[in-house]
Parts: sequence; C-alpha cells; structure tokens
Amino acid sequence: MRVLVIGANGKTGRLILERLVDGPHEPVAMVRDPDQRPHPEVETRVGDLEEPLDPVLEGCHAVIFAAGSGSSTGPEKTLAVDRDGAVRSIAAAEAAGIERYVMLSSMRADPESEGHPISHYLRAKGIADRHLERSGLHWTIVRPGRLTDDPGTGRVQVAPRLESFGSITRADTAAILVACLDEPSALHRTFDVLEGETPVVDALRNLG
Repeated sequence: MRVLVIGANGKTGRLILERLVDGPHEPVAMVRDPDQRPHPEVETRVGDLEEPLDPVLEGCHAVIFAAGSGSSTGPEKTLAVDRDGAVRSIAAAEAAGIERYVMLSSMRADPESEGHPISHYLRAKGIADRHLERSGLHWTIVRPGRLTDDPGTGRVQVAPRLESFGSITRADTAAILVACLDEPSALHRTFDVLEGETPVVDALRNLG
C-alpha cells in the first residue's frame, strides 16, 4: 500500500516514516512547509489540514494520522488541527476511496471531557475519533499514554481501556501504528496502549 503519513514532520511522524521505509509499504509524507523533507527516501507532498486534501491523497491506499497541534498552542489551534483537521482528513479519505485509516489519538479522549487540565484537547480528539468510528473507512484508533523520547522496547500493553495511566515511547507508538496496517485484529478497534511486556504484534493479535 502507499501510505500517507499526516504529521510526518513531527517527532512521532518521522519514526513512522522510518518504520514504513523498512517495511513492505510505500510511505508518502505530508508536510505544511515545502522546504521540509522529513526523510530523504520518502516522497513528500505539501498539504494543510485547514485546506482541501484531495491532491495530497491521490494514489494513496492508507492514511496514518499523526498530526497534532502541540502543547505550546492554544485551544483554537487544537480545534483546528486535532478536531477539524482530523475530521476533514477522514472525509477526504472516504471521498478518495482510501482502504485503511489509522488514527493516533490519546488515552481518555472523550467528546464530553470536563475537569481535566487538557479537556479541550481530549474533547477534540474524542470528537475526531467518534467521527472516524462512524465513517465507512476500515479504521483503527490508537490511544497511547504520555509519549516519551526514550528508546523503544518493542513491548507494550494493549486493551480497549487501561485503568492505569503511564507512558509509552514514541518509537513503540510508531511501531504499533504501522503494525495496525496489516493486522486484522486491529480492524475497527479503539484501544489504549502503554509500555508493557508483550511484543507489539502479539499485543495486537490478542485484541481479537
């Protein structure tokens, strides 16, 4: 499959590209700035989540959405990227006949979130997730805990809902997002993921 990575120039997005380059699929990187090239071996396309995405999706078969407004932006930018941009990409993917869509979300994403320091972010993610679940796409929603820049271990814990909070490396998050592309047990699943003891592929298969 030709896989469009939205948010390819972010920390997690770059790790996703590295995974895809070493695998059976052909990655395509979507960036906002034409001067950005997140990986020398990957085709780069310029696109903006606040603009039509049809040209960027041309010829692609799958999407990994790894874009985020970032912790330094305000609620308005969070809504523009994490909610509206994600919803726009889902609609564009449906119109383009995309086969597979994998969403990088967040633990406790909830359209009704209240009383949390980042409730605006959790609501935005929750609304996007719900929109994807109701779409006609073959989707997976991955909800990691706090992302760290530590080296990956290749081992995680996965469940529809994990009661404990914790962290997971960006490297392992990238690994599980890419693995979802080919794992039937991940189809039409929403799940939490944290660092753990189970190899990534086994953890996904256990969802079934």
